[in-house]
Amino acid sequence: MRLIVLVVGLLVMQGSALASTGVQPSYRSAPKIFTGDDGLPQAGVNAMVQTRDGYLWFGTFGGLARFDGLTFKVFRTQPAPDGEGADGSRSGPASDRILALQEDDQGRLWIGTEDAGLSVYENGGFRHLSVCGGTCQVNGILQGADRVIWLASSMGVLKLDPASRRETRIEQSGLAGFMRLARDREGRIYAGGNNGLFVVSGHQLQSIPLPGGDSRVQVLEADGGHLLVGTERALYRHDPATAGWRALGVQSPAYATRHRDGQWWVSQVSGQVVRGDGQGGWTPVPELSDMGITSLSSDNEGNLWAGSGSKGLLQLRTPLFGVLAEQQLGTHMAGRAVIADGQGGLWLGSACGGLRHWRRDGSMRALAIRHVLGNDCVASLLLDRQGVLWIGTAAGGLARLVGDELELIAQWPTAGTVNLWQDQKGRYIVSAGRSTFELEIDREGRVAARHPIEALEGISVVQMVPAARGGNWFVGDYGIRRLVGDQVVEQWTLLEGLSSRFARTLYEDGTGALWVGTYGGGLNRIANGQVRRYNTGNGLFDDTVSCILPDDRGRLWLGGNRGVTLLPAPQDAAEDIESVGYTASDGLSPAEINGGTSSPCHRDLRGRLWFPLVEGFGVVDPADVPDARAAVLKPHIEHAAIAGQLQDTADAILRLGAFARNLEIRYTAINLSMPRETYFRFRLSGFDRDWVEAGQNRSILYPSIPWGEHLFEVQARAMGGSWSPVPAQLRIVHPQPWYQRPWVWTLATLLGLLVLVGSTQMERSQARTEGKRATRPGARR
Repeated sequence: MRLIVLVVGLLVMQGSALASTGVQPSYRSAPKIFTGDDGLPQAGVNAMVQTRDGYLWFGTFGGLARFDGLTFKVFRTQPAPDGEGADGSRSGPASDRILALQEDDQGRLWIGTEDAGLSVYENGGFRHLSVCGGTCQVNGILQGADRVIWLASSMGVLKLDPASRRETRIEQSGLAGFMRLARDREGRIYAGGNNGLFVVSGHQLQSIPLPGGDSRVQVLEADGGHLLVGTERALYRHDPATAGWRALGVQSPAYATRHRDGQWWVSQVSGQVVRGDGQGGWTPVPELSDMGITSLSSDNEGNLWAGSGSKGLLQLRTPLFGVLAEQQLGTHMAGRAVIADGQGGLWLGSACGGLRHWRRDGSMRALAIRHVLGNDCVASLLLDRQGVLWIGTAAGGLARLVGDELELIAQWPTAGTVNLWQDQKGRYIVSAGRSTFELEIDREGRVAARHPIEALEGISVVQMVPAARGGNWFVGDYGIRRLVGDQVVEQWTLLEGLSSRFARTLYEDGTGALWVGTYGGGLNRIANGQVRRYNTGNGLFDDTVSCILPDDRGRLWLGGNRGVTLLPAPQDAAEDIESVGYTASDGLSPAEINGGTSSPCHRDLRGRLWFPLVEGFGVVDPADVPDARAAVLKPHIEHAAIAGQLQDTADAILRLGAFARNLEIRYTAINLSMPRETYFRFRLSGFDRDWVEAGQNRSILYPSIPWGEHLFEVQARAMGGSWSPVPAQLRIVHPQPWYQRPWVWTLATLLGLLVLVGSTQMERSQARTEGKRATRPGARR
């Protein structure tokens, strides 16, 4: 899994083998929308920032929200005095109406509000500052090169010393209504708003004339050595060194952010959203258009976040995969088989949706097969050495296309799926149901004879792969067998250690290792006579592997039920394996890959990888993913409570009272791309003997904690990734009461014994005394 750097929007296909005109895969991904039902405090999002610990913070008119990818934690203002401590700390910002957010280099979060000035979040608490009387509207916050905090407010431009919290107002001749701030490479501070654009010069603001007679600044961002400036009419790039302006071709910009790929995303007053195409132009982003975008930002995982005025928070992930679906294919069809046509195009077969030819010029044509085969259910395709296309169906039919003529070759009415191959010697091998044959073809191309391969009888063969050590590997529902001629010389089944009898695909790498994908049993690596199994328990993203394709970097791409899995370093696999998963949010919509036939996936001449989906066909260029690795997550301990009462965990130390019971610890890890693929394990020294697998649970309850000092640790990992190298820690101090200490019990026991002995001796003494009295002369009897 992943947190991978990606580009959201319509991708330009690199090195496409097809012309730029005609049918092209769609590179679009529907945004994920978060609303109040997901915990967002209010449907409008005004500001957002990602802090160094990985959390996303969102400012709304309903409070401040912190987000870990799965859960929103909302901080709201509380009325004094209950919400404010003696040191000025609060449980939330001074106002719920948040307009601006900024993290400084010390990790403090500065919060600008609409009606209560400025608050700051540090050391787990909020403080309200008396900047501008504590009542102004703060629209923008920026930290200068000298660590000074700058504010764009309704009372002008202010600067704040973060140590002394003293403010200085920049002289501005009565100007107010500043909205935006920016800092250039030289450290100069710029302010923009309803009165235009200014640069701070000493203790004054110096006006910078806007082009075309424009008077208002709506966008102001640093852009390398330049400024990105949006006025009420257009977007410009401004060079402070030359005072030059260059129009960028975007009308009436409202908000802008630079994505991690370096391209700008801009929302317009019209409601449209565009992104830079890397060549000086702009590409529309229909997924975000007409959503009323009020803020834009990107995170360190490559996701784009867009706040709307009333429709919630939108998350866009990279449409890394393109899809040929109903729009391009002309019909709704499930992908089943894909192969090259030998001329720079592709043949695309579907499960009962017919056959399509995607030609080099980008055009798409449908080929009628029902009139010959009796159905449109293509199961497998083969382009032989003569350039003839062979077609196997899911209903026992076999045909071939010579020129434009489709000929029926053979039928096995009760056999079901027909798969076909041509081996190194040119022989045609066909599996039909649970039988496999070598076909003898005469000069006219007709089947002269069918020679059963006895070693494969009773087996449903789904793939044939040439073996480096001679012969061919046959993959099926028994495992895998290597045949030389018609003799089995090697096999791997459950008895030999294969994880499942339902083998679906095989790839032999350059070292001679075999990678065997199974249905539900994960992936097997066979090397030096040993089998290593990989599944979701030790790093694999998907336990179904229906096809395996290599790329030029030595990586392996696997198609399965959950989508596509990338093995970024298969050569490093040991007890665990690293993998990265791609699903619907990466453009695979839907994500499930169809498999179980002889030609499910294909690598074309330009290195692009094709996968048949349950709806259409997906394609990815591995060159677009140069450095993909599984995410390494950072865990956090968010909260500790005793019997439901929150405890102070400052400095990561929890001190428990003598009779503390029911300790609950909640933890999380930042995974913004695939939060539901986050897994945890924890341990408590003196209580847990080893790491305890918690799965996706994010809390643990200890009914009681032993006396003494203990260390609670939690690690996290994304599916396919490794455990976080540095666990989150909480030191727990549970001092034993003095009366519960061993020496006290020992002393009490000794004292008890002394009392008992003394009492016994006293009783004996009294008895002797009474005895003497009884035997004295004259004693009364």
